[in-house]
Amino acid sequence: MRVLYLTLILALALLSCSEYKRVEKGVVVDVIDGDTIIVKIDGKIEKVRLIGVDTPEIKAERNKPYEYDNITNLTLLAEWGWKAKEFAEKFLYLKNVTIEFDPMTGYKDRYGRLLAYVYVNGTDFNALLLKEGYARVYVTKFKKLEYYLKLQEIAMKEKRGLWRYAS
Repeated sequence: MRVLYLTLILALALLSCSEYKRVEKGVVVDVIDGDTIIVKIDGKIEKVRLIGVDTPEIKAERNKPYEYDNITNLTLLAEWGWKAKEFAEKFLYLKNVTIEFDPMTGYKDRYGRLLAYVYVNGTDFNALLLKEGYARVYVTKFKKLEYYLKLQEIAMKEKRGLWRYAS
């Protein structure tokens, strides 16, 4: 009886973790902006918000001064929003991707978008946005937070991408 009870507990624990440890395969069919894409997964269209990154908005009035360190030029931020979108299109559009979920963020955001890390041939695209200076870390609870903060720090120090405009 005790073995059965322990087996049941282990099975329930594994099932509860599997929702967030799972990965999905799909094809990127559209790029909304630098941090939001549309992925076709098993024939279903899903909007995916990249975990842990925030690229500037493509409309100047939707950006905020000081959101990206001390950058206050909202038109400049919008230009970098477009550059981030173009970078995402070149890297992701019509590519096979793997999306990975994080138990710390939940499966979907309040807008119904899937929250995920996106990989192309093993490359973490979310991290690549940070490395190349197209994005800042969107600070919430997620498993790669410290790693992403380090990538942003390096990009800022080396003045990559939009960080060349921060002092």
